[in-house]
Amino acid sequence: METQLRKQIQAILVSDYRGPKASYGEVDVLKALFAIGNSEEKVGRFKLGKITDLGQGEVRTLIARLKDANLITVDARGSSLTDKGRKKFESVTKAMPKSLPVEARELDLGKYSWFVIVRDRGTKVKKGIEQRDAAIKAGATGAFTVVYSDGKFLIPNGRNLEDSEAIMTSEPWSTISSLSSLKGDDVVIVSGADSLSLAEEGALAAALTLL
Repeated sequence: METQLRKQIQAILVSDYRGPKASYGEVDVLKALFAIGNSEEKVGRFKLGKITDLGQGEVRTLIARLKDANLITVDARGSSLTDKGRKKFESVTKAMPKSLPVEARELDLGKYSWFVIVRDRGTKVKKGIEQRDAAIKAGATGAFTVVYSDGKFLIPNGRNLEDSEAIMTSEPWSTISSLSSLKGDDVVIVSGADSLSLAEEGALAAALTLL
């Protein structure tokens, strides 16, 4: 069952906004929230377009929908979060506390890789196929999913990652551990692609399957 958080993200896409039909998806909404929420200054339309890889027409529509949902305010300098938008951003970052690029070529997922931590969702992971398929649909080459438990990374069949014949190295897991405050039952998704943007979109799309 989808959580309230994901339903709220989806609601932005199907809102009663009277304008062009949305040609973007949940991942683009997430990227926009991350970009605006993490910025110390207002984010302009052109910068947001570069971050999301959307055309200017699509960005204008996305900004209008976010504004219509009372998540952002917009002026000549750009967009910033409203109090409601800040609460939404905090909910998203609580569910996904880390979303960063990582060197992981040894996983053979593509030239670039991106990882996302999904907090306390280990019990929702089945075989990792759902996450891989979502990443590929978003444009990634593939995705690798593990669950953190008792200080170890476990692949979905319950085996310790270090004991798996499929993965002969501890990288990039040691890097991810150093960048993250992992807790039991957290999920780590690493997505790869031939561009960093697609690797990020693949990881976020995979993470959404667990929300």
